[in-house]
Amino acid sequence: MAITFKLRGKTFEKQKEDFAKAMKRVEPGRIQKYSVLVGNRRYPIRQVLAAVTNLPPIAITSQDAYRVLEKFGFSVNTDD
Repeated sequence: MAITFKLRGKTFEKQKEDFAKAMKRVEPGRIQKYSVLVGNRRYPIRQVLAAVTNLPPIAITSQDAYRVLEKFGFSVNTDD
């Protein structure tokens, strides 16, 4: 089932499996606070959203990433 969301004035329509495809050959970046498990690897949430939208990570806030990933059923972890 596709879910539509807006980010930085653009509309995206994605499915949960699009996130796994986008991260398949991507090495996880440094996790500062928030992370999400995609496949069996933990990634920073902004990196995941940037990969699936093709937006630069700098254009995505943690709040944006948190909101969108939860909408798709991902459990966002806080790494304290």
